[in-house]
Amino acid sequence: EVIATSADGAIEAHDIRTRQAGKLTFIDFHLVVPGTMSVDAAHTICDAIEAGLKKAVEDAQITIHVEPENKAKHAGIVVL
Repeated sequence: EVIATSADGAIEAHDIRTRQAGKLTFIDFHLVVPGTMSVDAAHTICDAIEAGLKKAVEDAQITIHVEPENKAKHAGIVVL
């Protein structure tokens, strides 16, 4: 839900994975954006998602792999 509400402008998120290591929670996923979106705009979306996730999940370590729509694999559970 946090990803969906923070990803305005993105097309989808998929391959969402979480794992716990001690007190840390690792979250990683692929974020599909329009192929014409600038790196700056995609980065702004990622910053918003990271901020929302860090509010919701204490000690979260987040990795987001940005994919242009025409190169996206569209695998796993899709959000957005």
